[in-house]
Amino acid sequence: MKRELTGHVVTRWYRAPEIILLEKDYGPAIDIWAVGCIFAELLGMMKENAPTFIDRQPLFPGKSCFPLSPAKDPMESRKGFPFSSNDQLAMIFAVIGTPKDADKSFVTD
Repeated sequence: MKRELTGHVVTRWYRAPEIILLEKDYGPAIDIWAVGCIFAELLGMMKENAPTFIDRQPLFPGKSCFPLSPAKDPMESRKGFPFSSNDQLAMIFAVIGTPKDADKSFVTD
């Protein structure tokens, strides 16, 4: 029996890149990604890092997530696809950098 995995999973801010890239076969690593995001946010909430509650924020606060929940009015297009600097994947890349070719070799589509 093969289980059917859903394409729309995890709250946007904690969604792993492989889910955003619509990978059909994903595993427990997506949960580790989410836990890592939450842990980083908790570390950011320490008084030394965020003296007041106003200084606290999510690690990757994307406002859209193409193609799962695309921006309603994207400001630009790149290679024929809508692009927004507030898109979830763009937010992730802004923090951790753009992956090397070897890092994205798992992408099937």
